[in-house]
Amino acid sequence: MKKQWLQRLLSTVLLPMVIVLTACTPMSAPAGPTPAEPADTRTIVDCDGRTVEIPVGDLKIACLYAYAGHSMTLLDTQDQIVALVEGLKRDQLMQLKRPDIGSLSVPSATGVINVEELIASGAELALIRHSIALSGAETEKMDKAGIPYIVIDYTNIEEQKRSIEVLGEVLNRQEAAQAYLDFYEDTIGWAQSRISDIPAEERVRIYHAVNEATRTDAKGSIQAEITALAGLINVSAEAGAALSDEKTFVTLEEIYGWRPEAIIANEHLVTSYILTDAKWQGLEAVQSGQVFTLPVGISRWGHPGSIETPMAVLYLAQYFYPEKFEDLDMVQFTADYYKTFFGLDFTPEEIEEILSGVGMRAAKTS
Repeated sequence: MKKQWLQRLLSTVLLPMVIVLTACTPMSAPAGPTPAEPADTRTIVDCDGRTVEIPVGDLKIACLYAYAGHSMTLLDTQDQIVALVEGLKRDQLMQLKRPDIGSLSVPSATGVINVEELIASGAELALIRHSIALSGAETEKMDKAGIPYIVIDYTNIEEQKRSIEVLGEVLNRQEAAQAYLDFYEDTIGWAQSRISDIPAEERVRIYHAVNEATRTDAKGSIQAEITALAGLINVSAEAGAALSDEKTFVTLEEIYGWRPEAIIANEHLVTSYILTDAKWQGLEAVQSGQVFTLPVGISRWGHPGSIETPMAVLYLAQYFYPEKFEDLDMVQFTADYYKTFFGLDFTPEEIEEILSGVGMRAAKTS
């Protein structure tokens, strides 16, 4: 089982999981009433608390949120995807898991659904984010087309864990979803156990650039949680930065005032920009060379739309506090993670590329 891999890898710090599967098939059954016809739909409660009737079986799915596509791949159901958002096509590991991903339909851009293209894709179910669910114009399109939709979204770690559980129910992959949730909680718990005794005054002050140099983390965001769990002080969250239209932008003047000791970024081009642009050179983090790109695997670790939250927490904790993780081989741990949860075998050199955050995701072309 996936959980057993984690137990072997971290047996000194994590509790073992024992899953007992029992089955009993009678040799014969007594005669009785003719059984009722099997139901052709089932009920799901989505991440917005909506009760939705969806068809029974392995459905053809439109992933109108990249996170949903990454999560389907985690649950080994990527072959059910018939339509998606453009961003999923740019991920190198998604291309490994679904070689024909480049030919799939893209019926949604910037939150606007092309319903004719959605229908033509043959989708029987759409996975959407909360913002689309709030748009009556977009949900009306799907309602008229007779395509049910499930909200798979979150704003914090607890909601993200719930989203994985919901998707496991939608895809009939409850066991796989639970295995990842166990790994999720145990990995974060293990990282926490290593850094919990670091005094506040010794914790590293970081600024997180999300896709753009001055886009960052809001107070209460999942990114703020990730950095806090890794033992870091997130300067924008500490300052109370707020969301606006699902994003948080700040000024360079504010960043100077926060005096980060390190800068982490989700895009390597942003890292290069910060390191070379004259306006950023007065920052301590830039002067000391403490500006780096977070890993990019199935998704961008530490990004608000990433399924790989536990890996981001562990990576950041061991990067900034290596003395607390002298027994951790991050390359091997990462290789085991991708083998266990995504069925992907990588060489150490390939893992180093993932950890570098460079070359794993194609740039936008428009």
